[in-house]
This record gives sequence, C-alpha cells and structure tokens, in this order.
Amino acid sequence: MLRILLAISISLSLWPASAGAAVVLVRGESDPVTGYVESRSGGVLRMRIPQAGGKNRTRDIPLGDVEEVIETVSPNRLAELSPAKPEGYRNYAEELAQKKIDPEARETALRLFLIAARLDPARLGRSCLLGMTAIARSPEEASRFQAMAYLLDPEHDVQLIHRRPALQLANPERVEEWKSLIITGLRKLRGGDHRSARSILKRTEIQKAFDSIVSDISYEDCLAILNKTCPGCEGGKIPMPLVRKLVLAELSLLPEVHGAGDMESVPEWSELTAAENHKPLATLTLDTITEFDPRNSVYRRDKWETP
Repeated sequence: MLRILLAISISLSLWPASAGAAVVLVRGESDPVTGYVESRSGGVLRMRIPQAGGKNRTRDIPLGDVEEVIETVSPNRLAELSPAKPEGYRNYAEELAQKKIDPEARETALRLFLIAARLDPARLGRSCLLGMTAIARSPEEASRFQAMAYLLDPEHDVQLIHRRPALQLANPERVEEWKSLIITGLRKLRGGDHRSARSILKRTEIQKAFDSIVSDISYEDCLAILNKTCPGCEGGKIPMPLVRKLVLAELSLLPEVHGAGDMESVPEWSELTAAENHKPLATLTLDTITEFDPRNSVYRRDKWETP
C-alpha cells in the first residue's frame, strides 16, 4: 500500500501545476472522471467537474483511490507549434476535437482552429471554422462559427449559412448501438474482464466498424491486449500508454453535453441577413468571435503569447 501511495504521490507531484484539466481513473469505477484539478493536498485530489448549464460540482478523490491522472492536452506539443506552420495548429486541433466531453481539450481545439484560421485564412479559414462549428459549446456559438465559415469561404457558399440536416450514416441506429457496445467493451478490457470484452469486440459488425468509429486506439491494439501480445502485456497488466489510449477512446465516444436538437431554437444566419431584416448585426471577426485572442499564437511558459 505504501508503494502504491508513493507512486501516486510522485505521479501527482510531477503533474504540471498549470495543467488544470485532467482525466482521472478511480480505483473500482468504470467511468473516468473528467474535469479540472483544483488542488492536491491533504491526501485528496479535488476535482471541479463541469455540469450542464454552465454549472460545476466539486468532487474530492482520496489519493489512495487514484489509479492514474491522464493528460489530454500536451503542453509539449503546444510549445512545438509555430506560426510558420499553420497546418500544425489545425492538425492538433482535429485530434483534440475528438474528445468533446473533456473541457480543456475542447477549448484548446477551438483556440488552435482559430489561430490556424487567422494565420492562413485563404487556405485554412473555412475548414477550421467548420471544425469549430462541430465542437461549439452552445448552439449560439455554433451559429456564429458557421457564419464566419461563410465569410472566410472564397466562394461564399450559401449552404454554409443554411441549417443543414445532420450527416446521415448508413444504418445510423446501428452506429449508436455499436458505439455503446464499444464503450462497454473498452471498459471491460481496461478493467481486466477479458471474457466480456472479447464477447463484444470479436463480434463481426464491431470488427468491421471499429476503426471507422473509434479514435485514439486501433482494433489491432485491442486484440493485442486481449491476446496479451502487446509489449508489457505478458503479465496480464495493461501498460499505461495503452490504458491512456483506451480511456481517450472512451471519451471520444461519449455523447456531447448538447445535441443537434438544441439548434432548433437558434435562427439561421441566412434568416438574420435577409433583406427584410433591418436589425443591425454584430460584426464577426476572428479576433472577437471567441474569448481567445488568435494573435497569441506561441505557447511559452504555460501561457499563450504573441510571437
């Protein structure tokens, strides 16, 4: 027990003080805890967990129950980004955008998309704003991003400001069913219940759909864990890099805070800009469309600065 506590203490002491957001694996719980680390003292890890409607709740987790604290946004990768290579911001934003229920991953993705759009609006503006639309934190914000995508589009495609039906996948009902099954399979796998995990992950339809639905971990990685053929799996314990992949894959599959149905209450920008609508509209610019300043495009000393 002392060894476990010592390992946890070392792990947490090495955790960057400015990291803030984290995914915490709690012993005996299948669901990871996602939120912001408020403090680490008195043998307790205090988490602030965002709730619907902009509210928060606090949870104190005894350090003895903490199995792992997982970093979802890498400060090292942020520091490597350079204004000379705008695509780097866009590419990392696309990775983080998969983790929609992780508050810091979502906010960092929005910031990176925004920076890339400002650095190279002609090439990246439209696609980055559409990427931001997909992970917007509210229906109103999604509407603004969609309108900004229209303004940055060289062709000014009017379809960008018309409400579009949600993307229809083949057998959408089955896709949601598969996502739910895969989440369960990943959790069983992470928890060491290989028999249950195998019964789910070896289903024919899951094998075929897995890599097109799941990010962060491949089907081959999961099979390697099941068969104990991955490096470090020989003793039956999953190596921490693969545990991280499993958890992040779960996060990418969990539902968002708000659904597409929420958009019903938001006017289309095509309506707002109609000739008969004479109300003045707020000017949309990349510098004011979010709380992030895209001119601060270099990550130094744990904060964003101008080059």
